[in-house]
Amino acid sequence: MFSDSQIYTVVIGDVSGSKQLSGKHRYQTQLFIKSAIIQINEEYKDLIEAPLTITKGDEFQGLFQDLESAYKICLALERSTLPIQIRFGLGLGQIFKMGSRLPIEMDGAAFHAANEALQLAKKKKMGTAICSQDNQLDNLLNTIFRLMSAIKQKWSERHYKMFWLYKDLGTYRKVAEIEKITPQAVCDMLKNCRALEIKKAEENLNKFFKEYKTSLNLLETLIE
Repeated sequence: MFSDSQIYTVVIGDVSGSKQLSGKHRYQTQLFIKSAIIQINEEYKDLIEAPLTITKGDEFQGLFQDLESAYKICLALERSTLPIQIRFGLGLGQIFKMGSRLPIEMDGAAFHAANEALQLAKKKKMGTAICSQDNQLDNLLNTIFRLMSAIKQKWSERHYKMFWLYKDLGTYRKVAEIEKITPQAVCDMLKNCRALEIKKAEENLNKFFKEYKTSLNLLETLIE
């Protein structure tokens, strides 16, 4: 067994409301999630330390070198699995590798932290939660995640679609051309569902995670 002193980020994902699924619907949901995971693993392979792997019928795990990469994957999975809702637990810490690139054959503090974060996400009805060795960091980020989840819980599939189009295209006019509506209608919808605040929050989180990665790398270098 090989212990790695580097701080990794583990993501554990779980289908929200999966216990209410049964029979054919449950099977189709599992196939849909599996297909999305295969696509994400291929599309973002440069960001993934150990590929996303289904560990149970409705749960999966993945290993990443940093929070920035892990959060990007969570956002990508949220987008690729709609209308299915997934809760994510992000865990930071060391890991133990046992000669395999499969997360199911690894262990360590990061995996336990990710599971703790997932349980928090379920309890608080959050889309994403985090657990690390820094309680102040966790409290701050989980407050942000909880506020974002409260906003997005009111969204319809159309809200998500308009939000992602705006993120991709950058202007109300371009979204309006695709949706065959006026730019003002696009603006009103995005403002009314607080999508602009969510977009800004995601951007700020990505920026923070990038800076956090730099700080961790510096700390690890000093320790060595």
